[in-house]
Amino acid sequence: MSKNDKERLVDKVMGEAVMSLLEADDNVSFDALLSQLQESLHDENDHGRREAFRTAINGVHQFRILPDSGSGPSRSLKLHRRDAVLSHSAIVYKH
Repeated sequence: MSKNDKERLVDKVMGEAVMSLLEADDNVSFDALLSQLQESLHDENDHGRREAFRTAINGVHQFRILPDSGSGPSRSLKLHRRDAVLSHSAIVYKH
């Protein structure tokens, strides 16, 4: 099953926001990601990308309020998602 164009664009703008944080050596937290997405939304003129930023922002808000095992709202996305990523994919290192 392939994603439709809107879902791919949401993934793309989310990835761009995360990459911006990482390139700036910032923490990847919910607050930082929301701030980056909102800043990008403010600067964007393309209607489709603006909608994608809004969808991404809403998605982060929804993910943030998911029940969790005692972690506070300032937890890092990188740490929170690591277990899910590692449990669903194998990491292969080539030397």
